[in-house]
Amino acid sequence: MKKVLCIIYPNFSLYEITALTSTLALSFDITIDYVASDYSIVISEDGLPCQPTKILDQICIEEYSCIILPGMVNIGAALQDEKLNSFLRELGEQDILIAAISSAPILLAKAGLLNDTKFTGGIWQNFFDYFEFLPRENFQSKLVVQDKNIITAIGFAYQEFARKVILGLGLAENTDNYFKEQNEYSEEDLIFTLSDKEFDEVKQSIENAL
Repeated sequence: MKKVLCIIYPNFSLYEITALTSTLALSFDITIDYVASDYSIVISEDGLPCQPTKILDQICIEEYSCIILPGMVNIGAALQDEKLNSFLRELGEQDILIAAISSAPILLAKAGLLNDTKFTGGIWQNFFDYFEFLPRENFQSKLVVQDKNIITAIGFAYQEFARKVILGLGLAENTDNYFKEQNEYSEEDLIFTLSDKEFDEVKQSIENAL
């Protein structure tokens, strides 16, 4: 399996992508590169300083199966980042899964990737008149939308987003083993037991860390 690329930029939202990134890394052993325009520390919307592992200029897109774009409350810095915009524009010619959540589809729209693509997102309706590049006619008021190789989602639908991306990558036929969201839970749903082999592996990992 190829690697996954997650682009980070000022004010990006952690919670919108961590259900996906942690599952990719822990359940499927997929390497995730966290990439920004330069090596400067990127501050998430909740104040966590994050160090990019690579920069956009170093990326060979053929090494990746998917690109993840988190949303952000303040989109100004990312929208004005010409390196980012140029990188996204070039994706229109690539056969790669693109996953954008919350406000991130606005970045795809600016790069021209939504001109003929249905999408959703956490997008204020006022923006459709404010940004001439944002195609109102392609917007769908749904939690998650996949059109061709582009997956978009509302920010609070982060688990549905993660499910769709994992299915889109062909990593699983059913994602119920990885996400357990329900309206109600029985006591049995909240009791977890490892097999003897699994527990031996957990104990070994603890002992190795001592």
